[in-house]
Amino acid sequence: MATLTNDERKKQKRETIITSGRRVFQQKGFLDVTMKDIIEEANISRGGIYLYFHSVDEVFVAVLNKRNSHSLEEFQQDIVSKNDFDLVLQDYFDGQRDRLLSGLNDSLLRAVYEYYFTHKRPEDQTFQAEQFAMIKQTITTVLDFGVQQHVLQDTDLEPLAEHIMFLIEGLSVLALTSGVTSEQVAHQFDLIESMLPRV
Repeated sequence: MATLTNDERKKQKRETIITSGRRVFQQKGFLDVTMKDIIEEANISRGGIYLYFHSVDEVFVAVLNKRNSHSLEEFQQDIVSKNDFDLVLQDYFDGQRDRLLSGLNDSLLRAVYEYYFTHKRPEDQTFQAEQFAMIKQTITTVLDFGVQQHVLQDTDLEPLAEHIMFLIEGLSVLALTSGVTSEQVAHQFDLIESMLPRV
């Protein structure tokens, strides 16, 4: 087995902290998490974690950035492998449906909203805007693929992507606070389908 370089070990340790932090945030939300929780989950010393992150906030931002980057890469690979707009769209809806109906108890959503509601500095608002831009970019990527496949009309799809993002975010809040049914989710996704400017 090859010996890791110092830089490789540092990168591996940082990834361990991020992965462990994600598990803690999924279980406890954001507000109830301490550096001690992350240290225990990562099985790292207090001094060790502070070489990489100085606060729970820093770990959380790293967790979200990694999640978003990974999600977009996976989605782009899905487009390439399927090469069919309707299959890609269905995969996107299926993923959202699963998250809304069954995955919220073990997701980052609670932590994300707790972070957003408690962080109001300009740099926090910039970060939040970047997070929503990433979601919108994913939806835009799907719609643009529909245009490339000659399934959707080549119109200004940005307002539609934004509308879909707002609708899914609204469903997420409802799912987190009071719950949504599979029928409600299916109805909203049918409405989205009806809004698509198909050729």
